[in-house]
Amino acid sequence: MPEDMTMTALTRPKAVVTLAAAEALIDRAFAHAEKIGKSVCVAVVDDGGFLMAFRRMDATNPAAGQIAIDKAYTAAVSHIPTHKWQEIMQSDEPLRIGVPGVVHRMITYGGGQPIVVDGQIIGAIGCSGGHWTGDTEIGTEALKIFEEG
Repeated sequence: MPEDMTMTALTRPKAVVTLAAAEALIDRAFAHAEKIGKSVCVAVVDDGGFLMAFRRMDATNPAAGQIAIDKAYTAAVSHIPTHKWQEIMQSDEPLRIGVPGVVHRMITYGGGQPIVVDGQIIGAIGCSGGHWTGDTEIGTEALKIFEEG
C-alpha cells in the first residue's frame, strides 16, 4: 500500500440488510397482503441481488416465486424500482428492445423496490402474486419498517 494511502481511503463503510430485517420485511408484507386480500410471494435480497429470505403464501401461483426473486434482484442491482423501468424503456427504444433479452433476470414492471437506508442501497424487496400495482403497494408498506426505526 502506498504510504499516503490509509485503509479509510481504500474502503468505505457499508450498511447491510440483515436476516432479521429480511424476515421483518416479509412479515410486514404478508400482513398487508392479508389485509388487502392478496396472496403473494416475497423475496428479500442483499445489495448484490443475492437471496436473503423468501416466503410464499398459501395458494400463490408457483411462478410468482421466481418472479418475486427476480424483481428484488432487478431493484437491487439497478438501484431502480422495477415499476420505473417501464417508464424508462417507453422513452428509449433501444433500451426497451435490448434490456429484457440481454440482462438476465430483469423484470420491468412493478413489485421490486430497493431498500434504502441513509441514502445507501442495502438490498431490495420483491413481491409477486397479483397485478404489479398491488405487488408494489405491498412492498411499499413493508419498507415502512425502516421509517419507523
